Amino acid sequence: MPVASGLTPALGVGIGCLMQPAMLITMNNAEPRDMGAASGTQTLLRTIGGSLGVAVLGSVYTGRLTAAVTDGLGAGGGRLTEGELTPGLLRDLPEPVQDVFRTGVVDGLHGVAFGTAALCAVAFGVAWLVREVPLRGR
Repeated sequence: MPVASGLTPALGVGIGCLMQPAMLITMNNAEPRDMGAASGTQTLLRTIGGSLGVAVLGSVYTGRLTAAVTDGLGAGGGRLTEGELTPGLLRDLPEPVQDVFRTGVVDGLHGVAFGTAALCAVAFGVAWLVREVPLRGR
């Protein structure tokens, strides 16, 4: 967990360094009368992309968690991931079941981390395709 906590600021700085140049590129390429629409469109697309990213990575997490718990406990173990398990109920389960569930959570988080790394690699590759346009003076 300390590694994930240490890498989170790097992810935040990277996203922060990406958002402002993207807005600057958008505003520089828009006509003055269209700047509001251009910045609004970029914000809308960023929001949609974030929502889709959370949905896809959430599905990856859930799928890997369910697969690990089902593999560890058999077909009946899948019921643990159907939303009825609370932290209080998890503490009352036998230790081997808790270990299987912990392993599933870790597998799910690894899937999210690898998915995020793949998305970052794609974004990095796409960034090389952005053509350079000089900033306008006035």
